[in-house]
Amino acid sequence: MLQSLLSRFGLNYSPELLTHLLLPVAHIVTILVMGVVVLKLVDVALKRLWAKVAERDIGGRSRQDKRHETLRHIVSSFVKILIWGIAFVMVINELGLETNAVLTGAGILGLAVGFGAQSMVKDVIAGFFIVLEDQYGVGDSVKIGEHDGIVEHMTLRISILRNFEGHVHVIPNGSVSSVTVMTRDWARAVVDITVPHNVEISRLFAVLETSGTRILTELKDQVLDKPEILGIEKLSAEGATVRLAVKTLPSKRADVTREWRRLIREVLDKEGIELSQKKEI
Repeated sequence: MLQSLLSRFGLNYSPELLTHLLLPVAHIVTILVMGVVVLKLVDVALKRLWAKVAERDIGGRSRQDKRHETLRHIVSSFVKILIWGIAFVMVINELGLETNAVLTGAGILGLAVGFGAQSMVKDVIAGFFIVLEDQYGVGDSVKIGEHDGIVEHMTLRISILRNFEGHVHVIPNGSVSSVTVMTRDWARAVVDITVPHNVEISRLFAVLETSGTRILTELKDQVLDKPEILGIEKLSAEGATVRLAVKTLPSKRADVTREWRRLIREVLDKEGIELSQKKEI
């Protein structure tokens, strides 16, 4: 059958011809199989590497797991492109085609695409380092330039924020020159109250200690440390402004602040201490 097939193309069957035909095919199959094997080995190695790194990381595991998985996919994609690119050149060479012309054409095409998509390349590189350095991630409350909100989605090219009003901001990663992360590790709830000058400060501090004890007891899952009375922050015509602060979970700062204000109002009313009223000019 093979001899009749070769005769149709004007070829005479011989062991040398069969070897000449089958050897490149065997080489191509070997190249493709080795490419698949190498990709599998790289993927397994990356999984083990990120698992080792995760054991040394301090912080929320869910956050670290997401970061490591994202990085693994990025590195895997890069390695996949690299390996299959090498395999493609080797297959072209086995087929007897001129690889120099193919590489030159690919270089010119890549150069043209690079010039036409400089901003996209900048966004992707910036996004890679944002993920690599864990500058911020999905679920963080951040402020980027004039926009603030919760990070709902991230790719290597863009970061998507949703603010308190529900507005969505799509920000190219290449335009992120500075970012303020408001939900990293811990936050601080700060409450300022202003009382008239005739209020005895020592008595006021004792009353405020009561509110701090209550907030620590009632919100123990959200408060990370003992509430502090920092002292008199400002003196004005309206009275003395006293500042209180407490460390909280990053996502619970606003809730703790509101509840603390409510408790302070309760204890002040109970003790008959009035807050200052702003004087109109």
